[in-house]
This record gives sequence, C-alpha cells and structure tokens, in this order.
Amino acid sequence: MKLSTIVAAALIANASAFTPTFTRTSPTTSQTTLNLFGGKKEGGGDKAPGMMDQLAMLKKAQEIATKKASLDKELATLDITGEAADGKVKCSVKYIPAQMPKSPEPYFDATGFDIDESYLESTSCDDLSAAVKAAYLDGETKCTEAVAEKYKVLQEDLGKYLGAMGGGAPAEE
Repeated sequence: MKLSTIVAAALIANASAFTPTFTRTSPTTSQTTLNLFGGKKEGGGDKAPGMMDQLAMLKKAQEIATKKASLDKELATLDITGEAADGKVKCSVKYIPAQMPKSPEPYFDATGFDIDESYLESTSCDDLSAAVKAAYLDGETKCTEAVAEKYKVLQEDLGKYLGAMGGGAPAEE
C-alpha cells in the first residue's frame, strides 16, 4: 500500500510537468505609439518616421504621379519626325506612355511615312527598306530624347525630395 501511494504521488508530480505555466510579463511600449505624430520633438536625434511624415510622403508621391501623368499626356500629343535618305524618307513617331498594368513599358508608334516619289521610283527595294527602317529609328531616337528632356523636371523634383529626406543623392546643380 505504501508503494502504491509513493507511485501515485510520483505520477502526479510528473504529470504537473506537462501543464502550462503562466508567467506575467511587463508591458512594453511600441515605437508606433511613441512616434505616432512625428517622433520626439525635444532632443531631436532619434527621430523615426511618424504618421505625419508618412502622410507628407504620400502627398508628395501623389504630386509626382500627377506631374508624370501630365507630362505623359503632353508627350503623347507630340508628333516627332525621323528622317533618312537625305530627308526623302520621313517617319512620324508618337510616344505611347505606359498603360498600367496591361502594358507597363512605354513604346513608340509609327503613325505615318512620307516617301519622296522621285526617290521611290529610283531606288531599289533593299535601299527603300533600309531607309524606312533608318527613318523610324531616327524618329524613335528623337522621341526618346524629347521624353528624357521632359522628364528632367520630374527627375529634379524627385532628387530634391529624396535629398531632403536623406534617402538619395541631392539634385545636381
């Protein structure tokens, strides 16, 4: 009987090893609650981005997206002409901005060709084909340069903004 009591007591003691233990932890504060409206004002140094900074970043991103959309509309109205064969073959090229999400890359569309009749009658098919290709490529190059020129303004704004945040190189002067 004593043996069964000792075995039962040992089994009960071992069974308690599998029961969950509840420990009380001290409450912690998160960075979100401390820096909800822009971080510490006094002392300055360890400022983490807060809610107000994020709203300002969102507003700036919307401004840049609006500027890009207006630049794309303006560029889409331009009709740029590429030339080849001493101006006897001309190609009109239009810039087609990215159509998110179905077409994420911008492209160029040849809207028309103008070929001098005397050149058309006097040239071979191979020379005409090469001139048409050269005119298109010239138009595409001119269109790319026009896009780059227009986007410089957007690039400068973005550079100033990123430079002010400390996240990018400052704009070139």
